[in-house]
Amino acid sequence: MPKSKIFFIIVTLAITLMGCSQEGTFIQGDITDINKESGDMEIDIVSWTTISDTGSSTGSHQFEKKPKSQTIRVSNPEKYHEGQKVQVKVIKNYDEDEWDIDRLKFDVKQLN
Repeated sequence: MPKSKIFFIIVTLAITLMGCSQEGTFIQGDITDINKESGDMEIDIVSWTTISDTGSSTGSHQFEKKPKSQTIRVSNPEKYHEGQKVQVKVIKNYDEDEWDIDRLKFDVKQLN
């Protein structure tokens, strides 16, 4: 079994077992580029999942049509380096149904 599949399974299980406090949308992948001046960070996506508050472990699912990479903006790019594995919680602080990349916030956690 490829390492990326094993990694995805382990991370998905870990997120699922963490409980309701981990509700939200998550990106997991490897940092491929960081602009230290603007804070733009490109991530090669391994998995893109969402966990809803359904009271069961079946609330987690993978997006069917997800991009292979995503550029996000972080406030502290000096904390990260290219090649690093990260988990990013996508935070949407507005009510509209559209996901506007310029209005989203990102909570990045290092996995390695």
